[in-house]
Amino acid sequence: MFREMNKSKKLIVATALGLAAILSLTVLTKFTTNASNYTSIIQTLDDKKMTAMEMTAAVAASSTAIAAMPGDSTTPIATQLSKLTTPLLVIVCAIYLEKFLLTTIGYVSFAFLIPIACISLIVYLFLEKSFFKQIGIKIATFAVIIYMIIPISVTVMNLIEDTFNQSIQDTFTSVEEIEVEEDSNSEEVSSWISGFISGIESSVSNITEGTEKVISVFVDAIAVLIITTCVIPIAIIFLAIWIIKILFGIKIEVPKKIGFVPNTKN
Repeated sequence: MFREMNKSKKLIVATALGLAAILSLTVLTKFTTNASNYTSIIQTLDDKKMTAMEMTAAVAASSTAIAAMPGDSTTPIATQLSKLTTPLLVIVCAIYLEKFLLTTIGYVSFAFLIPIACISLIVYLFLEKSFFKQIGIKIATFAVIIYMIIPISVTVMNLIEDTFNQSIQDTFTSVEEIEVEEDSNSEEVSSWISGFISGIESSVSNITEGTEKVISVFVDAIAVLIITTCVIPIAIIFLAIWIIKILFGIKIEVPKKIGFVPNTKN
């Protein structure tokens, strides 16, 4: 298409590409690195982070309370509960990473990759080397795809939560409904975490019987967090890699004539 243009048209297109590179470097970079433009995304990630941190505190406190019980029969239970803090910490780290990459990827995409793509297309206009055209298009496509990974993953996360909201809510609600007897004169606690811990401390005799339910409920809640905060972003990344592989795939063909015939005789 560009090869059919005359010199004046090429100059116009080159000017447009140059302006696009400047706008990307200035306006788009400033926009994509401004955290205030991702309020809803950051709020969703913060909510998930708070839930994971609250569950980490609940698991740690529960494990400590059970380990403090007299006798050794509850030690394996406390050990199993304490192991649940590891995936929760991984979830928190993954959420922090997503928040950091949200603006960092925008900076890399629009401050470097898009201008480089525009420059490559400008070079192609005048040198008419298809290599520069392919590189320019691929870099621009790659920049847009990687920039959209986190916003798309958070959107999918919200979509799944909206679709299965009742089921997910029931999973977290069941944590506070674990059957532990509290003193009838005790004051009502403000959160499910404090209520759960208070219940453990006030009804030691019932902990062994409810152990399987305690661990099961925590595992269910952690599974929900892992799927919504880790599995979905990873699935989006693999999907992006698959798309990039299709778009950037290079087929290397063996030339039919290579200029010489190898000597196969000894």
